[in-house]
Amino acid sequence: MPGKLIIFEGIDGSGKSTQAKYFAKKIKAIYFKEPYFFKKIILSSIQPLTELFLFLADRAEIYSLIDKFLKRNHVILDRSFPSTLAYQLEARNLKRIISLDNYLKIDLIARKMINPDIVIVFDLPVATALSRLKKKTKFEKLRFLSKVRKAYLKFAKKFGWYVIDASKDINDVRQEIFNIFRNKRIC
Repeated sequence: MPGKLIIFEGIDGSGKSTQAKYFAKKIKAIYFKEPYFFKKIILSSIQPLTELFLFLADRAEIYSLIDKFLKRNHVILDRSFPSTLAYQLEARNLKRIISLDNYLKIDLIARKMINPDIVIVFDLPVATALSRLKKKTKFEKLRFLSKVRKAYLKFAKKFGWYVIDASKDINDVRQEIFNIFRNKRIC
């Protein structure tokens, strides 16, 4: 039986990686985290458009692996195209040179035409998220992450993604995810 692709999204410090790793073990899913192949370059000081194309290249490589695993396993992906929508298209304002529709067409090609079965966005106030972070990258600035958070909520509404209040206790968040998985017959 084919597996399901589940994407965990949210600003850094939202708890998405903690939950993604936990659920990957719990449901015996394969775990991936974007970016994987080009992370060091992406985190360096590069032009926003270059950054976008590196994310797409990274995604094409990861989805080649995901495609193989989905034949028999669930896959939990810590970040994917929703991050690029929120961080690059909205917060880095690349929507002024590439439309949402055009970006989604290119991204779908990079994803080998694979759509997620579930996208869960972990939402919490930016100040709370920043206080949780020990190490910050170029993306973890209050004003910037405020734009990202707003974009996640906008896209979640547009595409019907699940939004979880990540400011809740870790076990309450976990229970909400279990409920989503149960309703979607993941576990």
